[in-house]
Amino acid sequence: MKPVPIISAAILTVNECSAFNAFAQVKKSLQLPTNYDGPPPSKVNTESWLDVLEYDQPPTFDVLSKTIAFATSKTYEERNEFLSSDYVFRGPIIGPITFNDVKNTQQGFNIMDAFPNLETRPFGFTVDPDNPYRCYWFERWEGTNTDSVKIGKLVLPPTNSDVKLPTHIMSVHWTPEGKIKYSCLSSPLDRWEGTTKGAGAIFGLLVGAGLGSSNASVGDLMLRFQQRLVHLIGGVGRNWSLEEDIPSWWKSKARGADPNDM
Repeated sequence: MKPVPIISAAILTVNECSAFNAFAQVKKSLQLPTNYDGPPPSKVNTESWLDVLEYDQPPTFDVLSKTIAFATSKTYEERNEFLSSDYVFRGPIIGPITFNDVKNTQQGFNIMDAFPNLETRPFGFTVDPDNPYRCYWFERWEGTNTDSVKIGKLVLPPTNSDVKLPTHIMSVHWTPEGKIKYSCLSSPLDRWEGTTKGAGAIFGLLVGAGLGSSNASVGDLMLRFQQRLVHLIGGVGRNWSLEEDIPSWWKSKARGADPNDM
């Protein structure tokens, strides 16, 4: 005996509802999170000479927004307003170095004139879950080399080529007074990215301007020798500041491409 139409419709409706509910459950179980607040604070207690950059009280200012303002500032004068008097910069093979020495070295290379449209393109800002005074972000520099670059007496004519550097990570440590005491830059994250054969930051711009690419690794004996020779000869800027200019809170004696000593 065939079911009457009303009974058939009811059976179909029940089946459809069952299928829909089953699909909704599967979809819910596969749904990916749309946000992530980061991990809880570290449970591992360590002691470091960099503990001087940690403070007992939480920040009284918005670390994220101040970091974004710093990272998106365009001129040396604008950036200098964010820095403390005992500021130090350190990269994988550069530093410890003061802001004035960074500025003078970059100006000696004629970087800003050689790449007048240079953009650091910061993104992905996040506060360190273990130190609320520290903030990280990514940068992927790009620009066009339209003027000469100067490396001592060596002058590289403009290539008029677009240059794109591999992405690196930046971080800054703020003080309770809202000033940056320490900033650091990582090595390139992906050496296959960009147009500079894996070279990053200022060295990447020099490669983009025609300087031959070479090994620039921490601990490389030839690089460490070259850095000290450059300081001895003079006239090419500094890889790290003079000892008397390095703030006393900076305890490591490793300079430039030297391996870590602490």
